[in-house]
Amino acid sequence: MNRGYYGWLAGSTLSAFGDSALFFALGWAATGIAPHIAGLVLTAFTLPRAVLLLLGGVLGDRIGPRRILLSCSAIVTAACLGLAAAVAVNGTSATLLILTAAVIGTVDAFALPAAGALPRLFVTDDELPRAMAMSTSVTQFIRLAGGPLGGVLVAAIGVAGALAVDGLTFAVLFVVLLTIRPSYDVPPPTDRTSVARAAVDGMRVAWTDPVLRGVLLVVALVAAFVLPVTSLCVPLLARTHAWSASQTGLVVGATVAGSLVITLLVARLGTFHRPTLTAGLGCILAGAAIATLAFTTSPVPAAAAALVQGLGVGLFTTHLAPLYVRSTPRSHLTRLQSLLSLAQTLPLIPATNLLAALPPHQALTLSALTTTTAGLTLLRLDHRRRTALVV
Repeated sequence: MNRGYYGWLAGSTLSAFGDSALFFALGWAATGIAPHIAGLVLTAFTLPRAVLLLLGGVLGDRIGPRRILLSCSAIVTAACLGLAAAVAVNGTSATLLILTAAVIGTVDAFALPAAGALPRLFVTDDELPRAMAMSTSVTQFIRLAGGPLGGVLVAAIGVAGALAVDGLTFAVLFVVLLTIRPSYDVPPPTDRTSVARAAVDGMRVAWTDPVLRGVLLVVALVAAFVLPVTSLCVPLLARTHAWSASQTGLVVGATVAGSLVITLLVARLGTFHRPTLTAGLGCILAGAAIATLAFTTSPVPAAAAALVQGLGVGLFTTHLAPLYVRSTPRSHLTRLQSLLSLAQTLPLIPATNLLAALPPHQALTLSALTTTTAGLTLLRLDHRRRTALVV
C-alpha cells in the first residue's frame, strides 16, 4: 500500500480520537444538567446525520470524497474552536451542547460516506480488504481507549478543552488531506443531474445488483440486533444479575477485543477467498455466542461468550465491507456508502425500542435468532454466487 493511504489513516485516527473525547465530554456535561438534555444532545447528533446522509453521498460522488473531507475538516475545525471559545466565555449550557452535537452530526452526514469510499482510491482491489481491516482495527483501538482518555481530558481541561482538542485534530487531518493525492482518484462526472435524481439512481444501483442488495439487507438486520447487544442488552442483563460496573465493562470490552483480534489478523494476512461464506459463518458464530450470553448468570462466562461474539462479528465485518466496496461502481462510491450508513442507523431506532421492552434473556435470544438468520442468508447468497459462476 502506498504512503498516501498511511498518511490518511494517521490523520483520520487522530481526528477519531478527538471525536471520541468530545463525545465523552458532551455526554458527561449533558447528564450533569439533566437526563432529558442528554437525550436531546443524542437526538441533535443522530437526526441531521440520518436525514442528510443521502445528500452527503450524492455530493461525495459529484465533488469527490477527498474534496468533501477537506471541506468537512475545515468546518469542524472552525466550529469546534469557535464553540470552545463560547464555552470558555459563557460556560457549558444545554443550548451550546445541543448546537455542538447538531453541527457534528450534520458534518458527519457528508464525511462518513466520503471516508468510507476513500480507501478504494488509495489501494488496488486486492489490497482493499487489508486496508479496510487496518482502518477498522484503528477505530476499535480508539473505542477501547477513547472513553478513559476522554475522561482524563475532560477532567484536566473541561468541555472547552475537549472542543479545542477536537478542532486541532481536524486541522491536522485537513493538512494531511491537502498534501496527499489518491492514486486511483475518480474524476467528477461531467453530467450534473438533480440531487434527488442522483440519490434515486444510487438506490437503483444498490437494489438491482444482487450482491449490493444482499449486503445492505443483511447489514441492516445485523446492525439492528447485534449493535444493541453491548450498548443495551448487556447492561440490562448486568442489572438483572447485580453485576458491578467494572464486571459489565469487562463483558463489553471482551466483545471489542474479539473483533479486534480478527481485524488485526485480516490486516496482516488478508481475507478468505469466499467472503460471503466467511461472513455468514461469522454471523452464525456470533448468534451462538449471543444465545449463550442470554443464559449466563455470572460475568466471567458472559465475557467468554462476548469474546466469541466479537470474533464472529469481526469475521462478518472484515469480509463483507470490502466485498461491498469492491462491488460498488466507482461512479457511485459515496452514494452507496451513504446507503450503507443508513442501513446501520435507521433499523436501530425500532429495534432498540423493541429489545428494551423485553426481559434481557428474551432480547438476547431474539438477537441470536436474527443474527443466525442473517448468517444463513449469507450462506445462501454464497451458494447462489458459486452456482452462477459454474453456469
